[in-house]
Amino acid sequence: MYRIYFDENAGDQSGRYDLGIPGSLRDIAPVAGKLTSGMRVTLHDDQQLEVEAILEFDHHSGRWMGVPLWDTMHQLDVWALAGK
Repeated sequence: MYRIYFDENAGDQSGRYDLGIPGSLRDIAPVAGKLTSGMRVTLHDDQQLEVEAILEFDHHSGRWMGVPLWDTMHQLDVWALAGK
């Protein structure tokens, strides 16, 4: 499952997150041709939060949007990941 950065402050009124921001675009660039609407991905926020999401392409903005599946959310232990 592809991992894509998201910013919790970049949500819309429909509960979707804009994946057209710089961090998201960096993660999308290597797999851009492989993404499809309805695909499941993992959204991550600064390596602390992960949540599965469904991709939607917003034709009005020309951007990918992520619809989080909040029941899959989990917090990552960043200290454990850093080996501290």
